[in-house]
Parts: sequence; structure tokens; C-alpha cells
Amino acid sequence: MPPQRAKSAFMYYQSDHLAEIKRSTGGSMGEAMTALSAQWKSLTAAQKRPYLEREQVDRERYNRECAEADAAAYKAQQERLAMNSMPDEGEDIRASSRGARGRVDAERAEREAYERQRKKELRDALTPEEREERRAAKAAKKAEVMERQRKRDEEEAAVEARHKKLDKEATKKTEERLKYLLGQSEIFARLKAGKKRLEGDAEEEKKEGEYKSKHSPSRKKKRGRKAAVADDPEGEGVDEDDEEEGSEEEHVFLTKQPDCIEFGQLKPYQLEGLNWMIHLAEKGLNGILADEMGLGKTLQSISILAYHWEFLKSQGPHLVCVPKSTLSNWMNELNRWCPSLRAIRFHGAKEEREALAEEYFTNEAAAHDGKRPTKQILNEKTGEMEDDNSDNPRAWDVCVTTYEVANTEKKVLSRFAWKYLVIDEAHRLKNESSMFSATVRSFNTAYRLLLTGTPLQNNLHELWALLN
Repeated sequence: MPPQRAKSAFMYYQSDHLAEIKRSTGGSMGEAMTALSAQWKSLTAAQKRPYLEREQVDRERYNRECAEADAAAYKAQQERLAMNSMPDEGEDIRASSRGARGRVDAERAEREAYERQRKKELRDALTPEEREERRAAKAAKKAEVMERQRKRDEEEAAVEARHKKLDKEATKKTEERLKYLLGQSEIFARLKAGKKRLEGDAEEEKKEGEYKSKHSPSRKKKRGRKAAVADDPEGEGVDEDDEEEGSEEEHVFLTKQPDCIEFGQLKPYQLEGLNWMIHLAEKGLNGILADEMGLGKTLQSISILAYHWEFLKSQGPHLVCVPKSTLSNWMNELNRWCPSLRAIRFHGAKEEREALAEEYFTNEAAAHDGKRPTKQILNEKTGEMEDDNSDNPRAWDVCVTTYEVANTEKKVLSRFAWKYLVIDEAHRLKNESSMFSATVRSFNTAYRLLLTGTPLQNNLHELWALLN
């Protein structure tokens, strides 16, 4: 115990007179201390001398106890050093930690021997029935642990297989996308070649100084079909249908909205936007839906998810990343326009997100193939037939979250091979080195759709960041 601090002369005066002053004033402790301090200042040197002498005696006591405590501490330190010292042969004792390690090892060995002996005595005290019961309980617990580990390994293998399948599909779509883009570049090359031939003909006529009618058949006879390009300055001679003639590809073109879209009708331009997104998906392309504010980009993006649900029999999973201010609106729009899609809101405090991840974002849910069940059951509340998802480990189709939660829960969201990644207010990605940009690029997705009314805000670099 450390020495008690020395008291001052005023503290001795306070202990003798504070109670009396407090009784006489009848006020608070603060008022009593103010009066006591005034009295102490008014004392003469002779009146203060007894208290100063008591202070001197107490200070000497404090110094003496401090010296004794220091001596005791020094002695204990020397004893510890002596215990941790080990003599070398032919040399004086020197400080070393080997003695301490040896002593610690000896103490640990002694404790372990004691524990073994104690367990042996407890085992010997058990009856044969109790021993058998303990062995059975231990075997059951081990089997349970092994079963959990096996199940976890199977789920992780299924998740990995799901990601590999998506990677394989992405490779195939990359080939289709490249083929499509090369086809488009060929069309542009022919248009450019036709324009160059027109310029060359005009230059040649200028050099010859002759007038030639554009109806002159002289060049048409030499060039055959290509003359249609040369004689068509507007490029109307290139028939895209002729370019695609002989192709056996079948393209989907919707003339009406999916039946699962309720509450209202899509506008003609919204249905056209849906067909454009379907066309992009067929070609393995991602897209930026850059309609003006108020034209229904949210509904169009919901409609492409509804198309996958109704026509392609796909339940996702889909990920929608939105600003925090529009999170509730997205949930309302999904439930209102397409109630067939089961939407979940992944947001909240850390404890809430951990509970959601544990219940809804498991490896078993991530391993699901995303196909709709073939069996349907009657919903007693609505009286309509709906999918029987009783065997589906994933209780949702669309996950709606915010940019910040996507960054924080990146590890949880990365378990899933996402069908569609929809990012609202995508101009947030204009900085390609931001944390959110790196997060969404790390997700494994089949299709990506960006929604923004301002794809080009300041410079082309920001547009490149969105296209990237």
C-alpha cells in the first residue's frame, strides 16, 4: 500500500474548525469553506504555528514511509533479478531469462500433471454406465461437429460452382459481345468507305473538269452492288437487314409489358427502353439508362427484372444499390409495381445487418441456382396462384441496399453471383478510384445497369468512369 500523503497546515485547521463553522453559518459546504478560508487568512503567524508544526511532523512521516517503500521495492527487484539469474561455469552470476523460462515451464508441467491426476481420479470415480453415457455424448458431439463442417463445405463448394457457372456464362457472353461489336464496326467501316469513294469521285471530276450526271451508269457497271453505297451520300444504301440476312439468331421484342407488372401501364418509350435492355442482355452488354428525371427509370429497371422473372423463369438474385434517401422509395416501387419479386431491404445498424446476414445471406442461399419453382400454390390472402418457394433456401429475389452498406458489407454481398446489378444515381461512380467504384467492380455479376440523368457532368473522364 503506498504511503499516505502529508497534510498541509490548512487541512489540519479545516479538520478542527469546519464542522463548527458549518453549524454556525447553516449554509452549504461551499459557503462554509469560503468562511473557513477567510478565517485562515486572518490568523496571525503565532496562531498558525501549531498547525505548521503538525504539517512538518506529518511531512517527515511521509518522507520516511516513502524511503521505506522505495527500499522495499528495490529489495523485491533485486530478489527477482536473483531468481532470474543463472551462473555460468567458472563465471560469476549474470542476469539471464533462461532461469525464468525454466521455472515457468516447471510450474506449467506441475499444473498439467495435477490436472491429469484430477481427471484420472474423476474418471475412476465414474460408474461404467456413466462412462458409457459420456462416451456416447462425446461421440454424438463429434458427429454433430463433423456434420456441420461437411454441410459448410458443401455450401461453399456450391457457392464456388455458382460463381464458376456465372464466369463461364460471362465468357460466352464476351464472345457474343465481341462478335456483335465487330459486326457494328463493319457497318460503320462500309459507311466510311462509301463516303471516301464519294469524295474520291468528286475530286476526280474536279480534276477532269467535266460534268458527269449522277445518273451516269458508267461506274455502276464496274462496281455492281457497291455502287449503291457510292451513289448514296446519306448512307441509305446500306440495309442492316441485308447485313443480318441469313443469321439464325432470334431476338426478343416485347409488344406489351410483362403480366407481373401491376398497378399501371408502361409508356411506349418505357416499353422501348425495356426492349433495349433485353437486346443488351442478349448481346452480353451492359448499359446506362440516362433518361431525364421523372421519366420512370426506376420502373424501367424494375421491368427488366420482371422480364427475367416471367419470361426467363429467373429469380435472380438481383442487387440494387441506391442512395440512402431513395431506399424506401425503391422498396415501395418494387412492392407496388412487381409484387411477384420478393424484395429485401439490407440496411440498419451493425446488429441489424448481422442478424439479416445470418438469416438471409447464408452460403446455402448463395448456392441456389436462381430458377423459379415449377410448382405453384394458392395464396389464401390474395386468392391468386404464386410460386411455391418452400424448398428455396433464399427468401428474396431482389436485395436493395445503399452505397455505404455495400462498402461495409462487401464480404457478405460477394458471396452471391448476382444476375443484375442496378445502380441508381450512378454519377456517384464518376470517380473510378473511389471505394464504392472498387466495391461494385469486385462483385460477380451477369449484367450491369446504371441509372443516371446526368451521365456527363464535367468532363469525358467522368463518362469513361461510368463506362468502365
